[in-house]
Amino acid sequence: MTVDGWVGADELGVTYVHEHLMVKPQLDEPRFADYTLQNERASTREAESFREAGGKTIVEMTPINYGRDPAACKRIAHAAGIQVICCTGFHKQEFMPPWFGEKNDEELYGLLLNDMENGMDGTGIHPGVIKFGTSLNEITPNEERSIRLAARAHLETGIPVSTHCDKGTMGMQQLDRLEKLGVDPSDVLLCHIDSKLDARYAIDLCRRGANICFDHVGRELADHDRVRVKMILELLEAGCIDHITLSGDMGKVNYLPAYGGRPGLAYILTGLRRELMHYLSENEFDRMVVENPRRFFTGQ
Repeated sequence: MTVDGWVGADELGVTYVHEHLMVKPQLDEPRFADYTLQNERASTREAESFREAGGKTIVEMTPINYGRDPAACKRIAHAAGIQVICCTGFHKQEFMPPWFGEKNDEELYGLLLNDMENGMDGTGIHPGVIKFGTSLNEITPNEERSIRLAARAHLETGIPVSTHCDKGTMGMQQLDRLEKLGVDPSDVLLCHIDSKLDARYAIDLCRRGANICFDHVGRELADHDRVRVKMILELLEAGCIDHITLSGDMGKVNYLPAYGGRPGLAYILTGLRRELMHYLSENEFDRMVVENPRRFFTGQ
């Protein structure tokens, strides 16, 4: 399910599973200024660079109360010649709406259900993924509720679940809760797992059947992402290639050339790919950016 409706599985092509094209944390604090992407023209230029590097689909993971703008994402998709998938759901505790704790579970679920049945924010654009987040090294009571809401929405609609693991933490605990609620790990994508810099942890998550995302690449350009490349190789050696996806989570001005930063949305398909090609085959790279995202988002 894209901003333009259903597309065939084979049309997804190269897919980044966790990005931000338009984002604005709903907290009035100076430290969040760098995490604000509100220049639609600049975001379009970044999306064009992704397409020119061979990209086809971006999954826009900006949720409720974090500056979600599906209408702008649709315009960017059209202008840049790409496909965009948007999300419903909530971020971690820090970024939850101030009214989250005031509503009961049925009221909150009604908001998600309206997104899924009628479209997000009055646009008629439907989400293709459900998000929830947890905090660094803990899961708060409100985050527990968010997990239950996401699981229910997934089980009733079949829309897959993609999570925020703060600095890579709480992946196991998220899976524990989702499995108890009846969610199959194969329908779960745990993001930011590479931030923990622990290959054993990532392997264990994969062996539980979950999908994981290496999405903090491009932060250590001086050594060409040496640590993360090594982690990917360790996961491949452990037989986990069918569980790995790649993305940049570049929802920050410092990371995007169109906003004055680097390395940009093209990086995974250019600089990182060149580095990985010293060790991987074309087929192995394609599995991480084409086949695995396609299977996760379509079940095929």
